[in-house]
Amino acid sequence: MSQEAAVETPKKARLTTPQTLHLMRLEVENAVKHGYPISCMMFGLDGFVTSDTMLARKELMPLLFHELKTVAFERQMRGLGIWTEGFQLAVFPHVAPEDLYDAAEEMLERARKITHAAVDPERPLTISIGIGHNQHPGEVDFESVVRDAETGMEMASSSGGDQVSRWREVETEVDRLRVELEEQIREIDEIQRSAFADGQAAEEQWGRDLVSKVIALFQAEPDQTAGVVKLQKDTVALLKEELASFQRTSTASQLLEAQNQIAQFERRVKKLTQSLERTEQELKRVASMKDVDMGVASLYRTVQGLSEEDDLFEAKREMLKNIFDANVALRAEMNSK
Repeated sequence: MSQEAAVETPKKARLTTPQTLHLMRLEVENAVKHGYPISCMMFGLDGFVTSDTMLARKELMPLLFHELKTVAFERQMRGLGIWTEGFQLAVFPHVAPEDLYDAAEEMLERARKITHAAVDPERPLTISIGIGHNQHPGEVDFESVVRDAETGMEMASSSGGDQVSRWREVETEVDRLRVELEEQIREIDEIQRSAFADGQAAEEQWGRDLVSKVIALFQAEPDQTAGVVKLQKDTVALLKEELASFQRTSTASQLLEAQNQIAQFERRVKKLTQSLERTEQELKRVASMKDVDMGVASLYRTVQGLSEEDDLFEAKREMLKNIFDANVALRAEMNSK
């Protein structure tokens, strides 16, 4: 046997987390520069947040990372990924967000099939997944792509978990619903003027006041989640239906008979208004999410192998912070040349 044949092939060196993050950044920058799609997935376990479940979390995360690599291999998606005790992050160049969404749905199914001593057979393991990408208008960089994925993960988790959330698509849907809502309010205003244009009776005045109050209630609402805007849209649709019915029966002899119908509608609007009030806490939660320190900086604070139980935890965390700050400074210097 020759000496060359006897020499074993050296094992491929494993990238550190900071090195992987740097490569992820370069991949996003290249995708933005050359105009091809790049998508990002971030997911975390649902539950397992108490101190007595930390060991199980540490054991489950590498199992999930293995499933992620399997999904990527079978779907021929080349990418980069890291895992920590809190979340997993992966970036896939040349993968459209729709394709990554399908892969994320498969990850949900695979997570439910994982068996572990800490997982109750009656309650399968679930995860919350967020997706970010560069296929949307506006500025795009590594931090924004990761931030969108992280926001989606938080939204999926706060909505009960075991689901995939695309933050950019949620924003687009909210905008679309708002446009429809504004159009319906304009139509209602026209129906209101048509239905009560000539009437002077007390019943007609009461109807005008009711419509004005409902429209004013909607117009006074701040920015809302997709669910809240849809609730408003449904309420407005109901109002249009009732007004159209009232307009068809607005002769003088039928005004008194319509009182009961309008009274019922008032009670229904009251119930819907109460539902709107119950969503205030959800609105505050979504608004507060915008103030949470998200994005790549948070990745450097909790990385693979860094545990608060480590005697050198503070020193290691400070070193990682310095690495991140130095990386930002270097990038700024390169951009200035």
